[in-house]
Amino acid sequence: GGCRQGCALSTARSEGLTFSNPKVQRLRRLLGRRSARSEEGVFVVEGASLIAQAAAAGWQIEGQYVAPGANAVAVAGDVFEFAPNVIERVASTEAPQPVLAVVHQRARELPSNPTFVVVGDRLADPGNAGTIIRSAEAAGADAVVLTAGSVDLYTPKVVRAPAGSLVRVP
Repeated sequence: GGCRQGCALSTARSEGLTFSNPKVQRLRRLLGRRSARSEEGVFVVEGASLIAQAAAAGWQIEGQYVAPGANAVAVAGDVFEFAPNVIERVASTEAPQPVLAVVHQRARELPSNPTFVVVGDRLADPGNAGTIIRSAEAAGADAVVLTAGSVDLYTPKVVRAPAGSLVRVP
C-alpha cells in the first residue's frame, strides 16, 4: 500500500503525547491529587525557570513534558512532547507554561544548628504557604517548617507561588 496523508507523522514520538496517553493521565493525577504525589514521591514543576532552579538546587528531574514547538530545559531527564492542545488540558493554570517536569521529592531536613526557622502552623491556603516560603528566604531564614494539618508543599500552587524558594529553602 502507498503512503497516504500523515505518513511523516507515523511514529508516536513525532505525533506527541495525546490526552489519553498514560503518561499524560499520570501528570494530571500528580497535579491534582496529593495522594498520587505522596505515593509516587514526585511532584510537578511548571515552567522552564522553576525547572532550571530545581535542577540547580540538586533535585532529580525524572522527565520533562513540552508543548509543540517549545524547548526542554537543558537538564537531565527524558523529554516527551505533547500533541497540540494537550498541555492546556493538563496544566494547573489557565495560561500554562510550555514545559512541565516531574521531579523526585527528597527528604528535607533542618540544617545543623539553625538560628532562624520560620514555622507555619496549620497553613491551609497554598498561596499563603508559598508567600511565607518566599518571604522566609528573602529574610534569610535557615528553614521553613509547616506543622501537621498544613497544605501539601507539593501542590501546584505552592510549587509556583514562592518563585523557586521551595527548591532552595529546606
